[in-house]
Amino acid sequence: MKATRKTGTWLWALLAAAILTALLTATAFAGGNDFRCWTVDARQWTNQGYRSEKDGVWYLFLPADESLADTVLSFSGSVTAASAGTLDREHGTLTGAFAASDRVTLTLDGGKTVQICAKQSSLPSLRLTLNGTTLEQVHRDKNVKYPGNDLVLTDGDDVLTGTVEFKGRGNSTWREYAKKPYQIKFSKKTSVLGMPAAKKWILLANASDDSMIRTRLVYDAAEQMGFPYVTEYQYVDLWIDGQYLGVYLLGEKAEIGKGRLNLQDPAGAMFELDNGFATDEDHYFFEGRLNSYFALKEIVEEDDAHIAQAMSNFQTAMTRFTTALTSEGWENLSLAQLNRMIDVDSLARYYLMNEYVLNGESFFTSFFWYQDGASDVLHVGPLWDFDTCMGNKNEKVTDYNASSTSVLMKKMLNIPAFYQRVQELYARYKPVLTGMAGQVDGLRDEIGVSADLNYLRWSTLGAANPKPGGTPFAPTYDEAISRVRTWLTGRANAFTPTVRPQQLGYYFNASRTVMYLTYSAPSQTSLRFAVWGQQDGQNDLHWYQAKQQNGRWVAEVPLINHQETGTYMVHVYNQNGLPQGLLDHGTVVVDNLVQPEKPALKAALSADGRYLNLTLTGGSDLSQVWFPTWSEKNGQDDLQWYEAKKQADGSWAYSVALSRHNTTGTYFIHAYGNNKKNLVAHTTAYVEKIPGPEMKAALSADGRYLDVTLTGGSDLSQVWFPTWSEKNGQDDLQWYEAKKQADGSWAYSVALSRHNTTGTYFIHAYGNNKKNLVAHTTAYVEKIPGPEMKAALSADGRYLDVTLTGRGDLTQVWFPTWSQDNGQDDLRWHEASRQADGSWTCRIALSDHSGTGVYFIHAYGNNKKNLVAHTTVTVPQASQPSQPEQPPQPVRSGMQAVLSADGRYLDVTLAGRSDLTKVWFPTWSAVNGQDDLRWYEATKQPDGSWTCRVPLANHKSAGGFFLHAYGNNKKNLVAHTTASVSQVVSPQVWTRLHDGGRYMTVTLTGRSDLTKVWFPTWGAANGQDDLQWYQAVRQSNGDWSYTVNLSQHQDKGTYFIHVYGNTRQNLVAHTTATVN
Repeated sequence: MKATRKTGTWLWALLAAAILTALLTATAFAGGNDFRCWTVDARQWTNQGYRSEKDGVWYLFLPADESLADTVLSFSGSVTAASAGTLDREHGTLTGAFAASDRVTLTLDGGKTVQICAKQSSLPSLRLTLNGTTLEQVHRDKNVKYPGNDLVLTDGDDVLTGTVEFKGRGNSTWREYAKKPYQIKFSKKTSVLGMPAAKKWILLANASDDSMIRTRLVYDAAEQMGFPYVTEYQYVDLWIDGQYLGVYLLGEKAEIGKGRLNLQDPAGAMFELDNGFATDEDHYFFEGRLNSYFALKEIVEEDDAHIAQAMSNFQTAMTRFTTALTSEGWENLSLAQLNRMIDVDSLARYYLMNEYVLNGESFFTSFFWYQDGASDVLHVGPLWDFDTCMGNKNEKVTDYNASSTSVLMKKMLNIPAFYQRVQELYARYKPVLTGMAGQVDGLRDEIGVSADLNYLRWSTLGAANPKPGGTPFAPTYDEAISRVRTWLTGRANAFTPTVRPQQLGYYFNASRTVMYLTYSAPSQTSLRFAVWGQQDGQNDLHWYQAKQQNGRWVAEVPLINHQETGTYMVHVYNQNGLPQGLLDHGTVVVDNLVQPEKPALKAALSADGRYLNLTLTGGSDLSQVWFPTWSEKNGQDDLQWYEAKKQADGSWAYSVALSRHNTTGTYFIHAYGNNKKNLVAHTTAYVEKIPGPEMKAALSADGRYLDVTLTGGSDLSQVWFPTWSEKNGQDDLQWYEAKKQADGSWAYSVALSRHNTTGTYFIHAYGNNKKNLVAHTTAYVEKIPGPEMKAALSADGRYLDVTLTGRGDLTQVWFPTWSQDNGQDDLRWHEASRQADGSWTCRIALSDHSGTGVYFIHAYGNNKKNLVAHTTVTVPQASQPSQPEQPPQPVRSGMQAVLSADGRYLDVTLAGRSDLTKVWFPTWSAVNGQDDLRWYEATKQPDGSWTCRVPLANHKSAGGFFLHAYGNNKKNLVAHTTASVSQVVSPQVWTRLHDGGRYMTVTLTGRSDLTKVWFPTWGAANGQDDLQWYQAVRQSNGDWSYTVNLSQHQDKGTYFIHVYGNTRQNLVAHTTATVN
């Protein structure tokens, strides 16, 4: 470094102080009142005082080579006294104030006092004087370059002076932190602090790194690992326009040049993979196979022709590389094949360094690549951006990043040849990586007391880190250093370059129109893949059946089914895709698609002239489509928006009922996609005539019903058919609500038994409300067949099978039955069941009655006073079983209750009553009477017995249990028993975190009796603002389970999980879980 020593006198200092007293204006350092202070040293350098909002003290930050004893303090405002030094009130100066102490107290007019503390730097001092602008102006736009600024850099006796261009730099650090990074540029290559000469230099603020050593730790280790080019940095203290801005790393800009990235080809270039800001650059491209953007950052010859050549060279090389990674057989690429496309060691070293320190941004942004001309392979480097790592973003020492988040590294680490090379390089460089913890204290000593100056200027210790997800800043600087040391010590013990075996893989056909999904699961017998693009949710969800090929499962995915580039979600299911068969899930990247056809809209009249059939083709990529439609007459007074339905072939269709417009002439139809502002196609249609609705009424084949149909009213939302006979006016008027059919017509079958009159019938049709008559017709009924009732003895002679036909209009039917013997002493009312054909049936057990001979059976409908039919049947003596042949009578031994193996249920069985049609088992515990009484409906088994599983969780007490059996109705006790339970096992809720804490599986055991289960889940932070209700899936063993995607919540810490069964009001269990 060129040394030019500047000297001065006390006279110069006093004169400069007097001038500054008149000219100095309020700045951020003014502290918000009339008092200000500053120093001007013998070199006429100004150091403005900074008032700390934290303790109210004014701080003077002085270079290492400035003598405290000789420092002249200047001030504005009226000072009446000073605790040390010689006060010159006329010129507003204080000399010798810091000869014995670094603090002085000044007394102002009115008796108020201020404290001033002088702090000296322990680092080289970099001073910038801006000419023609201010720091505030620079902060408005980082991209504006300001030339002609004065620079002075002092390091002991060495002084470097020059004129530089000054600008801001950085992305998130520029936006999120008050302490900003900058760039300076000399007019010619200049060596700084012994580093190789260059024009451009970077000032890293380390604002997000409370230790200020993470970047240096990485770069110092990288030099020992043989990285071909590592940017060099030195610590400095920075002043701009006399304001002290803290400790910065002054170093080389990652660029092409001698002593830096030394490329020779005129089209040799450096690129940055940057998914955050690449599109802000002049030259960039999207690499779909990596789902990433690359921006051109540096080139040897910066002209249009070489830029175009560099872009073409790099894209060609990258496409060749990524195509190999996404083609069949990619896992078997050899090291030699890989090295013909990419410098394998450069990528392996880059991975090891970034993975070791857990640099979360390393494969997403600031990921540099280079290529020295068309004949060169791809190279990775140089390293960049390490302020967020080593626990600075809550990284745990046991975490892994690239193998789970980087599209590139998930592929590369599952290529055995590459993974083996990573292992070899780790064995070589392990001492360097694990030795990083031992370098911490040396860097702490290098920064020295300047760390104290930095945090007096920036009161960020103990504060929240503005970077999203950033670890809060340490309360003290020593604690910040200790955190880095502790993290690196733990990482040295925990790290190994392991990789999770990738069961889910993918590759494409040569034309890249088909993606093949692969999965290694030899024990499975059937697999399906659920696939959808991440964009717009599951609007393109498709299921694909896998087939076994060469020892793995393969499914063919035609990409035209999805029409989406970027990240795709893939779930792997067994058991034909049932939810309980979820085996695994992951993501793949699709980079190109067959271009869809241009959307086209067609409108055609239906055969009956009642509808406009609209079809949109070429819109399979749309998630929603509307067809706004209106007639030319009277403007858009009949405008209607119709939501189309997607068809199996990807087209969209809707049939517009012209009755909703009721106008002839020209119709205008538009098609909007995804939202009602995105017009994708339009057309017109001409309607000459609109047929009115048509109504028909026809007698059913059995003559018992009038089958009524309304066509041409598909636009109606509700239809009624009021019906009455001509006789006696409308005394038999009935309103029947029709049902809409698949073809858009409306239908209802009118039971003539509800009218019971022959002759002419009038049938009207009303639409949407009972005032809007839309059509009418008549029908003639010559005869109404009466209901028919039959009773027949069953083949085994034990039952009467009774049937009532011709009364399908009834809502409920009973068959009261009794034998002729002894009057009605064995009268029983049997409730019939309605059949699909409208008849009513019931099987009557003769064991419920007492005699043989004639039986009387009546039929009552809707209530037990409305007799609608009757019949008789004779039961011969031989058909009534003798006593030994009668069905076994239920006794105590015929009913059993046995505790299940897991102690959660009573398995109850009733034998010997196959004649019953329904059975209930009321159950309660002996404690507190019947306060836990529950009625359980039993299920009939093939052998005629009745069974039910009683969940003990529904009952609150152990000990004795009473169980009764009621048959056919809840008044007919047929058996009873008891059971003893030593303990009622409560249901249990289990939680399990997996996939790096991104998912939590919740399981409920012991409640297989439930029919539905929900798991409402929320984080303790901010109340229930992230409450989500998840419907659980029943497992084959009776458990209920659901896997919660924690990205839907975003909270860390305690989570609450409740369990509701059957309804959302029935809480059955709850638990908590901790998510770090």
